[in-house]
Amino acid sequence: MNIFKTAILFSAAATILLGITTEQTAVAGTLKLDWNYTIDPSNDSLGGPEKFELHGMALKDDWAANTIWVAITANMPLTGIDTGNPYEGMTVSNGNIGWGDLFFDFSGNNSYQNANDSGSLFGIRFAPNNDSKAPETGVYSGVKATSVVTENAGWWNLHNQNSGLNRRTGVESGMGDLAWNDPYYGIYTTPTTFENSANHIPNIIASGNKIGDITMVGDAELAAAGFALGEFPARGKHTIGFKFDKSLLPIGRYTATLLQECNNDPLAAIGATAVPEPSSILATMLGFGAFGVWRKRKQKLAT
Repeated sequence: MNIFKTAILFSAAATILLGITTEQTAVAGTLKLDWNYTIDPSNDSLGGPEKFELHGMALKDDWAANTIWVAITANMPLTGIDTGNPYEGMTVSNGNIGWGDLFFDFSGNNSYQNANDSGSLFGIRFAPNNDSKAPETGVYSGVKATSVVTENAGWWNLHNQNSGLNRRTGVESGMGDLAWNDPYYGIYTTPTTFENSANHIPNIIASGNKIGDITMVGDAELAAAGFALGEFPARGKHTIGFKFDKSLLPIGRYTATLLQECNNDPLAAIGATAVPEPSSILATMLGFGAFGVWRKRKQKLAT
């Protein structure tokens, strides 16, 4: 690689990651061995914590392997909960309440709604039997999402979920790296009704273009990649792990949103993907410079 190209990559990486350090985001997580841990409260689910409690998610941007790793710790298994229909007097269209899809927003517009309306989301369908309109598991670009909460005995949006939780338990809903009423989620933090579907939180892929596959991974492979379940104060009954090619996502800062089909325990994660080459130069510059500052900021704000 010539010096000119190296300098361009140097500048791009520094700009992206120094820009990240200017954000004042209240986060609830840690960074360790390149894994970005987003920790969710262990008492903020509805519908039965033994079924729907989501304890957190961790993501790793693995430069060396050109891979993005994802690990989720929760009480709900990959294939969801067989509830039958109806469930607690409410409709569950297929008798199963499962995972929604995982969404990454790199748009920089600070609006989940705007990113969705403009088809700017990247979506990951990882649950093989959920209600996603994506035809199969994998990574999708140009995604528009839709809501299936009313088909899954669900809470219509973040305001509705928090109100239900607070009314029943006195607890305020947590969402990992963001508050449930963060401006990023806009209209989905406002009061709504069953009929007002425009305010229902989008939680599955409605349309998009498949750009790659995912590979499901088990506990041993996650551990070999440096994942430590013990970083979470509370752990779920199940660990769901998968990985995919890093080149399928853009370079930069993202907001990731993970929702169940019922929206019983939502989660948001803040992170970034970085330029993977030239590896020796960037590892030195970013390891001791901008990327290190961002890591320290997240660790400090998480305490």
